[in-house]
Amino acid sequence: MQLITSIHDMKVLSRQIRDAGKTLGLVPTMGALHEGHFSLIRRAKSQCDATVVSIFVNPTQFGPSEDFDRYPRDPERDVELLRPFKLDAVFTPSVEEMYPQGFGTFVEPGPLATRWEGASRPGHFRGVTTVVLKLFHVVSPDFAYFGQKDFQQAMVILRLVRDLNLDVRLVLCPIIRDSDGVAISSRNVYLSAEERQSARLLNKSLRRAQELVWGGETRAECVQAEIKRILQADPKVSVDYVAVVDSASLNPVDRISQGCVGLIAARVGSTRLIDNVIFGSREASQEELLQVVQGSSDQGINSHAPGLEVESVRLEIQECRDCAAISSMILPPREFLLKYVKTDYPNLNAVRVLVVGRDAPWNPENYLYRHPEIRDRFAAGLFGMLNVKNLAEFKTKFALTDALRCHSIVTPVPGKALANCARHLRKEFGIFPNLRVLILMGEAPYLQFQQFILERDLKEIVPFNDLLSNRGWSQEEVRLSMIPNRSLQVIYCQHPVAAYCDLPALAHLLQLDLD
Repeated sequence: MQLITSIHDMKVLSRQIRDAGKTLGLVPTMGALHEGHFSLIRRAKSQCDATVVSIFVNPTQFGPSEDFDRYPRDPERDVELLRPFKLDAVFTPSVEEMYPQGFGTFVEPGPLATRWEGASRPGHFRGVTTVVLKLFHVVSPDFAYFGQKDFQQAMVILRLVRDLNLDVRLVLCPIIRDSDGVAISSRNVYLSAEERQSARLLNKSLRRAQELVWGGETRAECVQAEIKRILQADPKVSVDYVAVVDSASLNPVDRISQGCVGLIAARVGSTRLIDNVIFGSREASQEELLQVVQGSSDQGINSHAPGLEVESVRLEIQECRDCAAISSMILPPREFLLKYVKTDYPNLNAVRVLVVGRDAPWNPENYLYRHPEIRDRFAAGLFGMLNVKNLAEFKTKFALTDALRCHSIVTPVPGKALANCARHLRKEFGIFPNLRVLILMGEAPYLQFQQFILERDLKEIVPFNDLLSNRGWSQEEVRLSMIPNRSLQVIYCQHPVAAYCDLPALAHLLQLDLD
């Protein structure tokens, strides 16, 4: 393990490693090493041919009244703790080496750095991004490893890498906690025994928030209030901020979905601590949630990945037995849209049109999302009406669902079944943020929509065949309670399999412009 203090020597070693065709991982630290750092090192060692750990207490990320002078430093201890890892090098430059006299160039990190830690610690992320960029240029790693605990920092650096086209891949690793649940941090040494007990409330409040979300509470305001209630119950805890944010933009959200993040900053005594939780389904591991977060950042702030709202409705449909007393219905639901949303629609914003058919197929093997190569009468008719070549093109702006998620063996479909399934259909409407058009194919979806979604009196509903007339389609504009901010274009037409005449072309009717 080489101990390197000069930028020149570090560049020489990095060049040797890369010239040998080896991959190089970097774990940047400020020393005072602990198990959180060691988890990053173990990940780097497992993924890279060579690993470098940097130790540098960066003055430019500390404010005038912060703890730069008393930040824990013990370089000899740190080096000894690193020896068992058999690293290729430990890079420990001096302040003068990193910031020589006359240094005056800094990175301005942009809007991601203005909220939360950026507002509480002005200039902090300017110093962080500057030193990280310098380390990336000096070490030239293929991979760089950062922890989830400093979540906003990780997102700011992800943006730095993307915006400046840096040739390094970031790997985010889960928070490491002590046995009492406190997130491991170099600043924990400042805590007294009594303050340490109070510090446990940060994790306790986040675990409570997670339980609320798992229980179906997705209102960010309510979750934040519960976090604050737990923290403020202890007079030794002074809350700086509590927020639930979108992971890509770090903007506050109203509704919590998978990949949203709960952030806490608070002082326990005089020690400032931060912690966070990534919200997701109960079954999702921390590694999976970090992948969701990093994928969301890679897609950008205009992407909307399927999350908790999709999972919640999927489970509700899967477990639904509302039609158990209707003998003509084949239960349980087997194939339906929301089973495929995560894999087929990674960005829910893409869907502009939701097509509603009659019911799930008798044979699940005939479900279009399960076997996209199917070219039966239904698929051919659907694609022809919408002027798309195949399911792949269809999915660029369309999604397909059914009036019934179970199969009905009779015609007409029982009205009670349509009423039961309208509840699921309403929730599906709300899942796609940019939904502009509904296409209802066949009499059963038409009657369900008129009677149980629009809640029109039966006497007001025009018979289906009279509605379509000679054109084979009809349309209207409606407003729905689950999409309160805009109207939807609704197109009614024959079902591709039930029609006994030529199917109408619908592509020219679609009004897909965004507001």
